Amino acid sequence: MATGTREAMLGSAIRLFRERGVGDTSFADVLEASGAPRGSVYHHFPGGKKQLVSEAIESAGVYVAANFDQADDGPAEMVDRFASFYMRELERTDFREGCPLMAAAVAGASEEASIPAARAFSQIHTSLTNALIEAGVEARRASSLATLAISAIEGAIVLSRTEKSVEPLDQTRQELHEIYTAALA
Repeated sequence: MATGTREAMLGSAIRLFRERGVGDTSFADVLEASGAPRGSVYHHFPGGKKQLVSEAIESAGVYVAANFDQADDGPAEMVDRFASFYMRELERTDFREGCPLMAAAVAGASEEASIPAARAFSQIHTSLTNALIEAGVEARRASSLATLAISAIEGAIVLSRTEKSVEPLDQTRQELHEIYTAALA
């Protein structure tokens, strides 16, 4: 059961970070959301909140990157899948939860959160850049297109949350698909 409690705490932390941000989520919030007993905090996370934050963001980063990067797909499909994933997530959570990586990477986030978030964004950027290069796009342009996609999608997630509509994210997904299709032609 110890592993179940630990995983429940990590999952609850990720959900809360997506909804509230890292700075506005306390250990007490994580315990309440996960149903874990108070004594389990330092049993599972002897490094305290820093360890919980770091591991939760790292876990979220692995999940987001794996959802984004599937070797058989081309770059346009990778971007489409990334945006579509968040469209489903926004609707599923009634627009309460955004990207946990963005929540951790924003100004004021702790180093424990921002470092794993930066690694995950870097991994996503590298995967997309490499897919574009493999599809014949020049390296500098490939890097720029990867930056554009990540930035546009993350910004559209914010707009979709504030407008409580997937329309901004869907418009961004469609525009990026056209841009990528033209770049790959």
